[in-house]
Amino acid sequence: DFCSEYSAFGIFLQFMVQLNRTALHTQPQLQEERAVSNLVDQVLHYIGRHTNEELTLDGLAEMFFVSKYHLSHTFTREVGVSLHRYITLRRLLMARQLLSAGVPAGQASSTCGFSDYTSFYRAFKAEYGISPGAVTAE
Repeated sequence: DFCSEYSAFGIFLQFMVQLNRTALHTQPQLQEERAVSNLVDQVLHYIGRHTNEELTLDGLAEMFFVSKYHLSHTFTREVGVSLHRYITLRRLLMARQLLSAGVPAGQASSTCGFSDYTSFYRAFKAEYGISPGAVTAE
């Protein structure tokens, strides 16, 4: 199926988040901790549905009525990576799936929410060690 690998990786990331939480929280959760986990769950869900849109720390903090510092710290503690890194990884995975399906690199870049091709190219090359054009040749 189209993007089945993307979907599987998304489920894997959610599993890893839960595993990380379990390892960090061996004591019974207090009410405040449950609220923090709920916030991160909501943010993860929103990112999953809006990966191709502009996503910023400021915008997400405003949307979920928390300070950007609280959101950034909480997200990094709960997920294990920064919010920006998580969004970039989701977008790169989505782009790789599109490239594998034969979508041109420029179109995949804009479809996945990258603001410009140069930033997409640099992020893709840094993450995978190959250029986006080399994916179709694999």
